[in-house]
Amino acid sequence: MVDLAMHMMDIVQNAVRANATKIDIGFLEYSRDATLTFSVNDNGSGMTPETVEKLEDPFFTTRTTRRVGLGVPFLKMSSEQAGGSLKVVSSPGGGTRIEAVYRTDNPDCLPLGDLAGYLVLLLVANPGIRFSFRYKMDENEFSLDTGEWTEQGITEFSKNEMAPAVKEYIHENLKELYKNRNTESYLC
Repeated sequence: MVDLAMHMMDIVQNAVRANATKIDIGFLEYSRDATLTFSVNDNGSGMTPETVEKLEDPFFTTRTTRRVGLGVPFLKMSSEQAGGSLKVVSSPGGGTRIEAVYRTDNPDCLPLGDLAGYLVLLLVANPGIRFSFRYKMDENEFSLDTGEWTEQGITEFSKNEMAPAVKEYIHENLKELYKNRNTESYLC
């Protein structure tokens, strides 16, 4: 994985395969600590403690279509190379939370990548799932919740025709948020 957007796509796809109906994606950036925490929280089928223990092994996967599972091991490797850590909390029937911490002042911190583009792909490909997305940078934040959109009568957001407008909405809000970034503590 070359950026955090790709990690987001991979981890969210795991949640989709676990039959999640609600997926929360978070990016919390704190300039005073020079940290960026990426998290995915889902209400899917969850995992046993034994399965969670095996997640870091690239030769372990629950998928039957291949014999390796590199997503979580790569996420762990990239966060640790950037001076951070990975934490996975899960229970059978209780969903899963994956949290990767990156040091933004570390030269090995991955770039964000196309968060807006990947997020729109997830929305279009999974219209039956409620997604919430939050990017918080110090005191400023941008968030969206497809469940709130639906409650307000906006139900076409996951259609291919709406994808460019939704992508632009996300992109512009993130761009506005990034204007407040403390670039002295941010190398990725």
